[in-house]
Amino acid sequence: MAKHSRFTDDIWFTPAPSAAQIPVRTIDDLRNEIFVSNKYESLKQGLYTAEEMKSKDLYENYAPNFKDKNKQFIYKYINEIRHYSPSPDRYLLITRWRPFMPDVLPDSLTRPSTRIRFQSDVFNYQSCGDNQTVEWYLNFANHDLFAYYGGPLLAQDELQVLECVELAALREYFVQTINTVGSSTVSSNRNKTLPTPILISNTERVIQMDTSKVYGNAFAKASERQLIQACKYLDSSQKVNLIAIEAPSHGRGSYTRDQIDYILLTCYVGFKAAQILANKTHALNTSNQRSSSRSENKHFRTIIHTGWWGCGAYGNNRRMMILTQILAAYWTEIDELIFHTQSNDYQGDIDAAQEIAHQLLKEKRVDDVINQIVKLNLQWEKSNDT
Repeated sequence: MAKHSRFTDDIWFTPAPSAAQIPVRTIDDLRNEIFVSNKYESLKQGLYTAEEMKSKDLYENYAPNFKDKNKQFIYKYINEIRHYSPSPDRYLLITRWRPFMPDVLPDSLTRPSTRIRFQSDVFNYQSCGDNQTVEWYLNFANHDLFAYYGGPLLAQDELQVLECVELAALREYFVQTINTVGSSTVSSNRNKTLPTPILISNTERVIQMDTSKVYGNAFAKASERQLIQACKYLDSSQKVNLIAIEAPSHGRGSYTRDQIDYILLTCYVGFKAAQILANKTHALNTSNQRSSSRSENKHFRTIIHTGWWGCGAYGNNRRMMILTQILAAYWTEIDELIFHTQSNDYQGDIDAAQEIAHQLLKEKRVDDVINQIVKLNLQWEKSNDT
């Protein structure tokens, strides 16, 4: 059987887009609810656009359209056997961000307060249990968000969509509707690729897939018996917040300065946007409130869960992707970065990246940090073809 990847599968097209079929709140209504803290006033222009909608409206009016038979089997199980339906009181927030990053780094970074943790597991989306904390999970995105969700591949992005099935409806909304937030996680300016991270607040995880035997290309070969064994319906769904960012892909030799700049900028914007969204997202996650106000402004801790972003099909160097994410976490001064390593096989890369990161915190300018990373001569690795 042929292998599948995001670089070989077809994208299934839908009819020409039309006006939204559901009520949607837009950036003009949402901007002040998002920027509830005066300390982020200067970053308001970083928010490119935003939309908020009822999850139930989205799911019922933009039905997921899985093409692969095994995904159709699981979708049928979710809807016809388990009768899944989003709560009518839950709202989904989608924001897209412009690239921004300071030239000069704050003095406070010499004694960083951000906690960095490594865990030899995968995302389980279990809450830390602290109601003053907002947790985020990376989506290892394609430049066209969720474009391949319906096909036979089950890589990290497609797995998140299958488990948080309303994300498939969100993809259908993007392609069937005009003037939306849009699905592009990158843009271009004078032939330079720039990140435009998309953050999704308050989706829900409906099933848990045991991917030990059905990950990647193995999913398309799985029998229905294997699918049943791998799929667990969650009687109590999990609230999930996502940072969708695309890594650079398929480079050769040493990383270029532009590639390193792109990686750092992408992580910085995604992490900082999560921090900015903490108040609004906390309100959605905890009590289904649609809005926040400056009078309700509180400090919520920001935890970001990440992993081997860009290190599978895209062929990035593991040490590079640890180092750059640690630096972005320090620079944005989020409260905690949890790196899920899947196994204990990469301790050497972890130790080296942490040591380099602490050395680079002495630098005061982003350009100087990038120059130092270029000198490391870190090499691209090979794609694993998933």
